[in-house]
Amino acid sequence: MLLKHLDVDSHIDESEDDEFNVTKLLPSHILLQFAGGTALTEQRPILLPEDDKTTRAIEVFDRIPTVDFHKIGVVYVGAGQTEEKEILANRMGSPDYTDFVDGLGDLVKLQGANLNTGGLDREENFDGEFAYFWRDRTTEIVFHVTTMMPTREEDPLHTYKKRHIGNDFVNIIFNNSGLPWRFGTIPSQFNFVSIVISPEARSSFVSSRIMTRGSDVAVFYRVQVCCREGFSDISPAQEPKMVSSKSLPSFVRNLALNASIYSHVFNEGGQEYISNPRHRLRSIKRLRERVGAPPNTFMSASRATSPIRQNTNRRISAMSTQTTSTEYSLRTSPLQANGDAERDTETEDLLMNLDFSRYT
Repeated sequence: MLLKHLDVDSHIDESEDDEFNVTKLLPSHILLQFAGGTALTEQRPILLPEDDKTTRAIEVFDRIPTVDFHKIGVVYVGAGQTEEKEILANRMGSPDYTDFVDGLGDLVKLQGANLNTGGLDREENFDGEFAYFWRDRTTEIVFHVTTMMPTREEDPLHTYKKRHIGNDFVNIIFNNSGLPWRFGTIPSQFNFVSIVISPEARSSFVSSRIMTRGSDVAVFYRVQVCCREGFSDISPAQEPKMVSSKSLPSFVRNLALNASIYSHVFNEGGQEYISNPRHRLRSIKRLRERVGAPPNTFMSASRATSPIRQNTNRRISAMSTQTTSTEYSLRTSPLQANGDAERDTETEDLLMNLDFSRYT
């Protein structure tokens, strides 16, 4: 693996094809890994002992995912459909439903996929060839879309589809039936929340077909969060909201993510929800405590003995190119005169956090 140096103002184009497998990192990102972030705490790096306990602790730590994972079901209800069997038998949906699903995330090929599919088969396309997947820096979501799963004649009750959406805490129901959605139409022990999407005015199949993307005609949908009996009020969207087709995918995805987090708490009996990044941080702290690392101390306790506090010239030389114009403007502006001390304190605190001389 190669590391490629980039300037701070460089634009990282992830779609760019490189001749080699290059990992692009900003210098400031690498610096923050050594600095431990920008929190005003002083946490000294320690050397871990080379023993079996430490090895096992690191192995357990490596098994904790770096991001949180959620799986969300997506169900299409066709015109006049009210029964579970006919709903799960749908092989496709309306064009607006297709556009909505396409906006939920990226289309990923399942066979050989190196990601968490939430139980979808990754070897023989048993649960379909593709799935929609969304991620950011802290969260991953896979969508179990029933219309993308095979409908098999030997499975008239569609148990292969229901084994996925029936185990999802949150299901998105695209209700194009023209009838009110009844919670529990697809019964399951683990379905806590249904996010029901209904067209603001039902349109015929032909009119939906001739509607093109990017049309100036504003289309709105009625979105409502429905919860199982005994479930707490978790969203303002439990009162119906009108959402445009353009904003519909992102709005519903955020609703589903928040509902899934709360559902995890509810399923665990109301215990504290610990995200995977927080779980990893706790593991690091436990390992430090086991080897006898001193507790964290706040910066305020170490300001008097800091080498940066004692040597003001060092601070000026380190920041001369960045602070010259700022210092000049502060001296010449009477409105900013009272803020000099506060700004100097913030600068010194930041530099203290990035000072590595005390670790050598």
